[in-house]
Amino acid sequence: MKRSGRLATALLVLAALACNTFYNFTNIPGPAGNATATVNSPTPVVGAMATATPSGVSQPAATPDGRASPVGPPTEAAPTATPAVAPSATPAAAPSATPAALPFTLDQAAAAQTAMLPQYAGDVGTLPDATRYVIDVAVTFDGARSATLTGRELIRYTNRETMSLDSLYLMLWPNYRDQYLGGLTLGTVSVGGSVVQPVLEDQDLAARIPLGAPLRLGARLDLQVDFTDQADAGVEQGARFGLTHGVLLAPTFYPIIPRIVNGQWQTLRPAPAGDTTNSDSSFYAWRVTAPADMAIAASGKVVTAPNAGSQTGGTQSETLLTGPMRDIALVVGHLQLAQRMLPDGVLLNAWVLPEHALLSKDLLDEGAGQVANLDNLVGPYPFADLNIVDTPGAYGGVEYPGLVFIGVVNTHGGFEPATVHEVGHQWFYSVVGDDQLLQPWLDEAAASYTEVLYAEHAHGADAAARYLAFFQDEVNRSGDPNLPIGLPVASYPTASEYAAIVYAKGALFFAALRQKLSDPVFFAFLHDYYQRYKYGFAASAGFEATAEATCKCDLQPMFNQWVGGN
Repeated sequence: MKRSGRLATALLVLAALACNTFYNFTNIPGPAGNATATVNSPTPVVGAMATATPSGVSQPAATPDGRASPVGPPTEAAPTATPAVAPSATPAAAPSATPAALPFTLDQAAAAQTAMLPQYAGDVGTLPDATRYVIDVAVTFDGARSATLTGRELIRYTNRETMSLDSLYLMLWPNYRDQYLGGLTLGTVSVGGSVVQPVLEDQDLAARIPLGAPLRLGARLDLQVDFTDQADAGVEQGARFGLTHGVLLAPTFYPIIPRIVNGQWQTLRPAPAGDTTNSDSSFYAWRVTAPADMAIAASGKVVTAPNAGSQTGGTQSETLLTGPMRDIALVVGHLQLAQRMLPDGVLLNAWVLPEHALLSKDLLDEGAGQVANLDNLVGPYPFADLNIVDTPGAYGGVEYPGLVFIGVVNTHGGFEPATVHEVGHQWFYSVVGDDQLLQPWLDEAAASYTEVLYAEHAHGADAAARYLAFFQDEVNRSGDPNLPIGLPVASYPTASEYAAIVYAKGALFFAALRQKLSDPVFFAFLHDYYQRYKYGFAASAGFEATAEATCKCDLQPMFNQWVGGN
């Protein structure tokens, strides 16, 4: 059992708190004994399309998701750390982004059954009007100093509101300098084939797209947007977007449509301490072109992998489809891949720096244990793939649909709580959405409590009790333990208060609710809540109403006391 510094110390070190987890708690062993396939980052195959393979030479073996692996079958031993090849100091020429060349159109982007576990492929048909994105992005590097992403996207948006819309908004998240190192520049924007002039707002964080005619309820329109991102080094100091150890972290690198809340586009600038995005579940068909000697980790299911047929001129291309996801994330760099096929059919991928190669089994153990536990206690993880990525400096960790950053992987251990917490967000934030700016407790308190559930399952009731005692201690040490857990991020006076109340006191609220309802009723409630808001957005009132419907009891006094109310 190992501990690192206490939460308060960690918060002083991390200038901005994103999904900072209580990774400084006891290291609880995950389940062991599952076979682990290990794969190094892709081996470059230059000019393979024009050169026949000599007789008797083995073709690259395929990993379970179709990615090309080094020659020979994957092994079950832990990967050996091998030196990463330094990227060239001269950026490679980026091919122009050409979405028309993708094997998808906007009409096909929602045909995403292949990205789902077969038993949940039918979920795709329940979202006929979900926004669709087709994205083509090329990544080049200037050594370890910066990376450039050159992209084009097609968007199909359907008005599902109760009013006509005279404009749309695009969020340009790389321009949020508190957590993103770099920036996004818009190129040509067209609506229905006609070029329009976007209006940049709030220090270029949002772009208003005027419409020539109001978009009526149920009507749809297509947009085309060109964009360029620059990502700078420095994530090691605390950020979610940029370069760390020469590896590109690029979540929400593309212009994305925000939600409409109470009749208004939600373009609210986030507080530095919290998460950033609020987006409706959408379908993505996208292609990444990157240097051929680097690995690509990305949200979604790989349908065309980097191989001899997709590598040319020193680059490789990977094409992906997603199920209903709120946003997507991309990582490109010299990483090693270890994989495990879980009993429910989910392919779990652990991407690690070469110096952390021996730790990939720990990440797979922890991720597999949490998926199995929450599948049972909350509801099934519906997607075919889940990626866990070693991202030094990305806070304690950051969650994205189908892909999580773990910012604290190290040879001293102690990163299990961060892994468990971020995987827990696949249920609370990814599948069941919530307003991360105004009601962050719905995902952060829930994800913190999944750490307790994991500890209870993997190490017993005493370990769970120690977790709760740790959370109680953090609340007691806060400036105002009586603050409710249900406030917006910006309403907490400091980042440490936000963490102590929303994460720690929030987890204690879940424990208190479980005690009040009894285990059978509490876990029935979690299942009901998950099914009711699957791929949608929950609010505090809906959480309370679902709990009351399950228990057939009045919980308003308890919610007023803990969450905040009248």
